[in-house]
Order: sequence, then structure tokens, then C-alpha cells
Amino acid sequence: MAHQTPLTCEIVDLIHDGRGLGRPDGKACFIDGALPGETVEFRRHNQKRNYDEGHLVNVINASASRIEPQCGYFPRCGGCTLQHLDHDAQIGFKQQQLLDSLQRAGMQPDIVLPALSAQQWHYRRRARLAVQRAKDGQIMVGFRNAGSRRIEPISHCTVLAEPLAAMLPHLPEWMAAFPPGFRLFEVELLSADNADVIAIEASRQPSVTELQAIIESMSFSEAQLWWKADKDQAFKQLTGVGEKLRTAVTETIQLHTEPGQFVQVNGQINRQMVEQVLSLIRPVRSQNNDLEKTSVAVDLFCGAGNFSLPLAAHFDRVIGIEGLPELVANAENNARQNQIANAEFMVSDLNNWSGMRKLKGNIDLVLLDPPRNGAAGVMPWIAKSKAKQIIYISCHPSTMVRDIKLLGESGYRVCAAGVMDMFPHTAHIEALVLLEK
Repeated sequence: MAHQTPLTCEIVDLIHDGRGLGRPDGKACFIDGALPGETVEFRRHNQKRNYDEGHLVNVINASASRIEPQCGYFPRCGGCTLQHLDHDAQIGFKQQQLLDSLQRAGMQPDIVLPALSAQQWHYRRRARLAVQRAKDGQIMVGFRNAGSRRIEPISHCTVLAEPLAAMLPHLPEWMAAFPPGFRLFEVELLSADNADVIAIEASRQPSVTELQAIIESMSFSEAQLWWKADKDQAFKQLTGVGEKLRTAVTETIQLHTEPGQFVQVNGQINRQMVEQVLSLIRPVRSQNNDLEKTSVAVDLFCGAGNFSLPLAAHFDRVIGIEGLPELVANAENNARQNQIANAEFMVSDLNNWSGMRKLKGNIDLVLLDPPRNGAAGVMPWIAKSKAKQIIYISCHPSTMVRDIKLLGESGYRVCAAGVMDMFPHTAHIEALVLLEK
């Protein structure tokens, strides 16, 4: 039962999702909106056996790192969770979360890499927004409220790339005027290097006449229009057909992308991350300083080639492995478009993988960038691969630490670790760990 009378406690830490940790009466309580070093009033709204959950009522003594959020939708909108915390302090929190996770597992990096950071506002080049039609016919567009299915309608956003943020106030009126008979589910906004995109997910495709009306009413933007009906597997390009969307990974490498496909949402940080990876690798060299003909890098969860293609300039052979055939086809196409001949790609289930029989010979580098649930299925193979270097890039450090424990038991040590500020103003942590024998 929730307490109606506000309680008081001191906040001693932040937990992984950005909530403040207090210990009133000795029991852990996670409090929305509270920061370390503060004395706060709060109310409990959930009590469990080992911890409670609460929400902030009043800050009695504020942290020196507390700032005024820049967005008027904060904290109702679920897009950001840390706008009340100074940006430098956010990065420090994320770095400490990573180091604490490693230390608890008995792993201390030889080097703590400088955190990668870039602009903190208007960094997000892709977003999926929920769409709902109210009873009066008006359209609501926005992110979900934190911990809820309810939509927070937004007309501006301080983290969306500026071309996408400029579209926001026009989307509800535009979609409300669509011809009747559409159920609208989501709208994806994407800002590629050469074009912007509005991608609609709806119950059916528009007819030729309906499409003409929809395009004519899109005077607020020159963005490409893409569409996906309920039963379609992928978005279809309806305007700007023939103009492929491109995002740069390095000065010389560009990837083809489409709405609905994975792309790192922070382009600046992604380029820095690729540069950091290239600065850490040690391609094996022969006595005459030429690359050995057998130098091999394996890129697991390779996606469309974000790391595989830049690595190709440093190894004789790069092998990218991914579970989704459409991503492998995209990676192969990107290799051709960038005239990279020494990168090859294969489809394989990395959740239950015994790929050693597929890859023969010495392996110099294994790089992996798995989803949030980690890479437990492929870790036994990595441990047996005897790769000279392993670079693990993670969007969920706790699963990464779980995975690399096996590598520690196999004789690898953590040489370097650091974070990338991929998602400013959120508690999301993107991390990189380098391991060597």
C-alpha cells in the first residue's frame, strides 16, 4: 500500500535506469527524479520484498548537478530521463556505472578510455513515435509516458535532429486530414545524410488517388514518404523513388539505410566509436612490416557493415556474421557500393552458435555489438577462438559483464573500457571493452 504522508531520505546513488537510491529505514528505495547528494521528500507507490519504489514530492537540499530541464514535456515524456542532471554529470554517472559493474565481477580495466561525447541536443537522427486518433478525430503523436502505454503528445523535441523536430508540429493536422479508412499505428522519422524521411505504419496502403492527396498536403516538408501496411514486412518508398538513403560511417565509407532498419541514432558518436575501435586494434604484421596474408577479423552481429567495412582497410579478410538475411544482403550491397572486396558476410543464428567449424585459421580480432540481451550463445565460441583481441560493444553493460566473465576464465584480461554518450539525457549506457590474451 502506498504511503500518503511524504517521507524524507538522503539519496546516495543513481541506479542503472537513472532513479535515485535512498535507504529510508535501511531498505532500498528507488525514487524517480532524485539525484545523489540530495535530501528529498517522496511518496512510495510500490513496495516489494527487497526494495520500494517512490516518486519525488519535494527537493529539500538540491544537488549541485541539478539543472532546469530544457524540455517542457520532461519528465512526463518517456524519451528522456536525465534532463534534470547536468550533462557532464550524466557522462560521469554512465562511466561509473560501467566501472562499478566490471569491479563487482572482479575485472579492472588497465585503461579507462575517455568518454566519447558530442552535441547534447538535436542529436537523434531516427525516432519512432506512437500515433493515436482521439474520439474527436484529432491525432496524437508522441513518445510513450515512462512506464505507461499512454502517449505524451509533443509538438517539439530538443533531442530530435532539427529537420525532424521541425516536422513535429505539422504531423497531427496532416495525418488527421488523411482520407478515411486508415488506422494509424506509428510514424518513423529518419534524417539520413542526403534526405529526410517520414515513414507511416498504417492498416493498409493508400490508393493512387489517396496517395496524391496525402502528398499534396505534405507542403510542410520535402521529406521522402515511405509507407508500411499492417501485413508488409518492410516500408515501401512512395516518393523520391531511386534516391537511396545514405549515412556516413567514416570520411570514405557510406552505408545505405531505410526506415525500419537499424541505424545508430547518434551519427556523430557512431563515427567517433568507429574511430576508437580502429585506434585500438593491432593487426598482426610480419617481419617486413607488411600485413600477414592471414590477418582475419570477425564481426559478430555485424548488421549492415557499420564496423566490418572500416575494418577491411586493416585486415586481409573481414567476416561479418548476422542472423537476419536482409541485413546481410544490405551489408553485401554496402561492400560493393564502397568497392570493398575483402569483406564477406554470412547469415547465422548467433543465439546458438558453434561457428568454429565455419571459420578456420588464426583469428586476430573478434568484434561484437549484440542487442540488449547480450551474446551468451556465442561466447563459448569466442573463448575457444583464441582471438588475439576482442572488442565488445554493448548497449547494456550488465549483460556484457555477464558475457565476458567467461573470457576472463579463458585467460583474457580487460585492457581498456569506456562509455559513449550515444543517448544524452537518458540513462542508456553504450560501452566498449577491449580484451586481450
